[in-house]
Parts: sequence; structure tokens; C-alpha cells
Amino acid sequence: MVKEWKERLKEEGILKVEEFIIEVTIDSECPCKDDVVYPAVLIYDTKNEEFYYLDEPFEPVNNFKEALGQIFEWFEKYKNGERPLMKRTPKKAAPEDVVQRFLCCEIP
Repeated sequence: MVKEWKERLKEEGILKVEEFIIEVTIDSECPCKDDVVYPAVLIYDTKNEEFYYLDEPFEPVNNFKEALGQIFEWFEKYKNGERPLMKRTPKKAAPEDVVQRFLCCEIP
């Protein structure tokens, strides 16, 4: 039986969806002055062999479970038509075709 996508992300932190590999972690501001951590989502586009990340206004979290909760909420927003803030670098957005392909993915 194929594990439900949320369970796979929870257990492995990685999910392959069509042409994308999504990795979920937690990240801290550097220098690490206040021990605040945030959800971090890295997206690898296997078609173009490029990395992107989600630059959403994530709230601070205490652990990976809380990070996943926020990420699941954002994925639901994407499924309902909200456009993801995907970036290649802090000053460079992901190409429009990549964002559109990501939005069209069928999360199992």
C-alpha cells in the first residue's frame, strides 16, 4: 500500500511528486542569536535540474511536527489556487513555467 503523502513527508521529510522532489526541514536564522526555527521547503525540479525554495511567511516553530503543519496548510492553499512564492535566490523568482508545473502537480 502506498503511504499517504502527509505520512511520507512526516516520516521521511521528502516527497516525489511528478517532476519535483520536495524536501521539508526546519531552518534557523543565522547568526543563531535567538534559537528561532522556521519551516523550510526545498524543491528540486528534475526536468530542469534546478533547486528552488518556498519563500512563504512561515511562522516560527518549536519542532518538525509544527513545521509540517504549516507546510500542509500552504499546500492546501496551492491546491485551492493560491500561487506559491517559489524562488531560485532571494532576488530571483522561479520561472513562470516551473511555478505552473508545480501548481499542476497531483499530490497523491
